[in-house]
Amino acid sequence: METGSRRFSFSGLLFALLLALELSFVTDMLTARADGGLSAQALGLVFALSFLALAVLGQLKKKLVKWLFLLFTAVALLLGGALYFVWLNTCRTGVYQDVDKAKTQVFAGKKVMALVPHPGDEVYLLGGVLEQYVKYGSNVYIVYVFNGDAQGEGIQRITQADAAMSSIGIPAENLIFLGYGDRLNQDGTPVYLCPEEEVLTSVSGFSSTYGTDRHPPFNPGAAYTRDNLYQDIRTLLLRYTPDVVFCTDSDQDVDHQTVAMFFEQAMGEVLKARPSYEPVVLRGFAYSTAYDAPHDYYALNALSTVKPGNEDFITDGGSNIYNWNDRLRLPVQPGVLSRSIFSSSGYALAGCYSGVNESGRTDRIINGDKVFWFRESGSLSYEAEFWVSSGEASVLKDFVLSQHTQSHEDPGYSDNTWVPSPEDGEKRVIVKFDEPTLISRVALYDNPSMADNVLEVAVRLDNGAFYLSGPLEPNGSGTEVSFDPVYIEEMEVVLMETEGSGAGLTELEFYAGGYEPPFSFIKLTNAQGDFIYDYYIDPSGREELGLYAFGCSGDSADYKIICIGEGCYVSNEEGRLIMNCPEGKSCTLTLMDESGQLSDTVYIRNDRRWPVELAQALEYHMRFEFKDGENSNTLMIVNKLKELAGRA
Repeated sequence: METGSRRFSFSGLLFALLLALELSFVTDMLTARADGGLSAQALGLVFALSFLALAVLGQLKKKLVKWLFLLFTAVALLLGGALYFVWLNTCRTGVYQDVDKAKTQVFAGKKVMALVPHPGDEVYLLGGVLEQYVKYGSNVYIVYVFNGDAQGEGIQRITQADAAMSSIGIPAENLIFLGYGDRLNQDGTPVYLCPEEEVLTSVSGFSSTYGTDRHPPFNPGAAYTRDNLYQDIRTLLLRYTPDVVFCTDSDQDVDHQTVAMFFEQAMGEVLKARPSYEPVVLRGFAYSTAYDAPHDYYALNALSTVKPGNEDFITDGGSNIYNWNDRLRLPVQPGVLSRSIFSSSGYALAGCYSGVNESGRTDRIINGDKVFWFRESGSLSYEAEFWVSSGEASVLKDFVLSQHTQSHEDPGYSDNTWVPSPEDGEKRVIVKFDEPTLISRVALYDNPSMADNVLEVAVRLDNGAFYLSGPLEPNGSGTEVSFDPVYIEEMEVVLMETEGSGAGLTELEFYAGGYEPPFSFIKLTNAQGDFIYDYYIDPSGREELGLYAFGCSGDSADYKIICIGEGCYVSNEEGRLIMNCPEGKSCTLTLMDESGQLSDTVYIRNDRRWPVELAQALEYHMRFEFKDGENSNTLMIVNKLKELAGRA
């Protein structure tokens, strides 16, 4: 076939087609993002225009198009290979160096229990912290309340939990499965709103506890009732009496809300039954600060957990009572942190649960710290008698800050609140002790409903001393009235001013001495407050560092500074800790108190960073590019062709 004197070139057309396909594929690879890229129409336009231009060129200069195709293919392969080796080196060497061995006060010699709703929630709540307890030799127990069987995979989830915890050194005998099914009521009513003895059926059709041969349920064959579930949690706490208890708090998941409320109620009964028992109680969130957190893994230096939402307190699930600035930040195991997620032990741990890594959740979960809220458990109120002018007095000394026994439009409203009747003109609580008792602090907890608030409380001691509280924290996080220690036998608490029909107190606690943290530790940070472990300093070689302290001084001037590394040194300039590390150098930096018992050691480097940043950008891009093909038009086309071929 001829056009004028020029013969039509099939090879020119073929190479034009191949080169246009390559150009379109590379364009798709370069523009794909987790939050969207080129549309299929735009990519089709790129292909059409490039093919049209190359097809014309192929008829005029068929050898040129052939060599353009070969050259583009060679360059793409060479560049792809080079990028692969840059990424592979980062993957192999990216794990953070673990140079700190001085967190024994926090993690050593403890009996630790983590109470979580489902298999996998322990990773969201405590990933990186569980490994620290194991590293320092503590005895760790994980309690799974529900089997995670909403999709009918209960046995599989139990097996996955076994594998996950075994991989970080927690033995199978320390895994306790209560054996309840997810969402215990097929009509959608949450279990905590059901009658105590009503036998419920889970969403997967189970009505009694079940497990595996290796992990039978804690209470075998127990009927799914509200009371059985609650009693199992209470029995666990009484039987094991852990030194440290972690428990998830309320978020948007109904099972998480159930565990949060039942735990508080059970812990209150345990504290009453054993007055000398004062565990460290730490509450946290599996969803708000982990599972639903931002995709913030890919940074040159690990970032800390960020505050969810715009409020100064956690609002997810109506919990309200946890102020962000009151959080306890625990350091994580450095091996969880890596500059390539594929070499992170946290990624491997999450991968034990099917679908977590594939869903892209892991880069939300892994952070430079984990955050919790400490709840004092040594209140003297459990040993006192309460009298109220109206309402129910028992709710004031049961450890419960938030609980629902009925539905409310306001998710923050707690039914476990002492609310005086509208006709009550006194709104008074009288507290009596059997013998003179030393008191120096009174903790008052407002109804966590933001619409129902106590604006003034009067506290009168039997020695005549009188104190006013001012407005209580409206989110129910607790307001303290402190005074010089004094022995009393009786105390009077009066609500002087309130707003809202549900205004009242959820808890009234008394303490003999000042607040004493359960442990002390320090952690070096950058100027933004992110915990540092294996840290790339500013390329200038000079950067200000900070210090996070819990239970001890946060002034770096109170600590001895030890810097080991050629050319590296630290200066203290007007109270600012300035790290100096020349280009190409590295060092270990230690802050230590006089006793040597309290310290933190980090690794500082000023190496070339562009290969790491390039590898991270490539890894992030390709992870989401090939994630189920949902962000790649090319892969969607391939999947569609496979689907059509399968139908044929």
